Amino acid sequence: MKRAALKISISLLWIVLLPLSLSGGDPPTKDLLISEFSPNNVLEPGLVDVDSLFENANSLYQEGYYEPALDSYQSIISSGKESADLYYNMGNAAYRSNSIGHAILYYEKALKLEPKHEDARHNLDYVSRYRLDTFEEVPILFLGSWIKGFVRMFPEQTWSILALIFFIFILCGLLFFLFSHRVYIRKAGFISGLVALLLFVISLSSALSRYRDIVSPNTGIILTPSVLVRSSPSESGTELFILHEGTKIEVNEEVSGWQNIKVIDGREGWIESDDFESI
Repeated sequence: MKRAALKISISLLWIVLLPLSLSGGDPPTKDLLISEFSPNNVLEPGLVDVDSLFENANSLYQEGYYEPALDSYQSIISSGKESADLYYNMGNAAYRSNSIGHAILYYEKALKLEPKHEDARHNLDYVSRYRLDTFEEVPILFLGSWIKGFVRMFPEQTWSILALIFFIFILCGLLFFLFSHRVYIRKAGFISGLVALLLFVISLSSALSRYRDIVSPNTGIILTPSVLVRSSPSESGTELFILHEGTKIEVNEEVSGWQNIKVIDGREGWIESDDFESI
């Protein structure tokens, strides 16, 4: 019985560590923590090229060259580095460049990496007022809406750490239950282990859900001034309605360069894949 319990514990530990390995270890925000436009900001040692690009982007922004600054920030992203604060800076530069669609996209990307980024949330709410499209959202069941909001409370890395902590509690409860000679301690270990198991399942499920959002994004932002939504994935499809820059969409299947999308009022159709970018 004890050997079986240990085998189960080792298996659970592997399951917990899986999302941590998939996410690449440290959270993205540790690669590049920037938000203030100050040339004195210092990045991690060894990131000489990224530091140069960042200082150049800061200088360009301060001098009012917002589009070149945005290009320089984009070069940092192209080098494989990203963070919520970097996307926040990009959103500011895009807004100053009168690119509402890109500003909304970058603020959304910042919030995807760091849901509690208050500055990005504030700026997103402000910039969203310039969108031309306004829709009445299809009502969502309270339970579904609550679960969605609960999962997005923390980034994937935080949920993974919580899952690991609850797994340790499961092990402790299991050890108390198996090896304690006192009945009340064994009962306490059993009950605490069950509670920790429930919290472990919730945390692990949330971590996997957040991870899927990152590797397979299902939302996007319209970036072209106006887009014709058609009934089928071709130019011959019937014109259904028009979407404008900055509108957030739900992304579904892709067929030959055409993307099936859905807006918050429930309407669906097809647009060309180049007309939007995934969050």
